[in-house]
Amino acid sequence: MTCPICRGTETPFASATVLRKYAAQFLRCADCGYVRAADPHWLAEAYSDSAITTLDTGIVARNLDLAERTAALLAWHWPQAGACLDHGAGSGLLVRLLRDRGYDFRWRDPYCANLYARGFEAQPGAHYDLATAFEVIEHLPDPLQTLAALAAEADVLVLSSELLPATRNRPGEWHYYMLDSGQHIGFFSVPALAAVARRLGLQLASDGRWLHVLGQRVPSPRFMRLLRQRRWRALLLRHRRRATLAWADQATLQAALDAAYAAPGRADGS
Repeated sequence: MTCPICRGTETPFASATVLRKYAAQFLRCADCGYVRAADPHWLAEAYSDSAITTLDTGIVARNLDLAERTAALLAWHWPQAGACLDHGAGSGLLVRLLRDRGYDFRWRDPYCANLYARGFEAQPGAHYDLATAFEVIEHLPDPLQTLAALAAEADVLVLSSELLPATRNRPGEWHYYMLDSGQHIGFFSVPALAAVARRLGLQLASDGRWLHVLGQRVPSPRFMRLLRQRRWRALLLRHRRRATLAWADQATLQAALDAAYAAPGRADGS
C-alpha cells in the first residue's frame, strides 16, 4: 500500500487488539516511517461515548503545559500575532488559558462541547496568524488533508503528538497506541512530519519528542529543545507578557447578554 504522507511504500509492521475485540493491522512506511492502522473501522465506536476518552487523565496537566509552551513561542517568535485558532479544541480549556495570557485564541471542535471559551468560537472564512492542533494528528485517518486545510487558514501550525520511538515502538511496547480507547490510529516520526511540511511548502521545527511547528519561518532546533524546560519557559515569559483578556472577555460577554435581553420581546427577561 501507499503511504498517505509521503507516497512511499508501506509494509506490515504490527498487529494488536483494539477496544479489546477488534483485530488491527498496522503498516509502516519504508521511506518516512509513518505508522498507521490499515483499516480503523472501529472509529465510530471509539468516539460514540465521548471524543475525550476517560483514560486521558493527563488532560489538565497537558493543557497547562501546552499553554505555557505556546505563549513562549508566540512571545518570542510571533509577538505581533493577532487572532489564533485552536483546532480540535475539546472543552476549550486551552483557549481560555491562552486568552488569560493575553492571546486572542478561538475555539473549534466539531466533536466536543465548548465549555470554557463560549463566545470565542472560530468564524467560517477567518484567517489566523497561528493555529494549534494539539493531540489531533494521531487521531486522523488522513492527516495530510486536515493539515493542508489548516495551513490554508493559518500562517503557522503548532502541533503536539508523541513521536514514534526508534525502538520498542510496537503495540504493547509503547503507551501511545492507547488500544483500549481506539482513537489513536497514526504515529509520526520526524521524517514523516518533514514530509508533511514539504508537501505543504513549509518548514518544520520539532523538539524531537512532542511539539512541532510548521511555517514559512520556524524557530531554531535549540529553541524548540529549550521549550521542554519549564524554568527556561518561565524566563522567556517573564520579559514578554501580555495583559490578560479575562476581564475584557467578561465585559464582551456581558454586553452581548445585555443586548440579548434588551431585544424586542425580552424586556421582561423572558
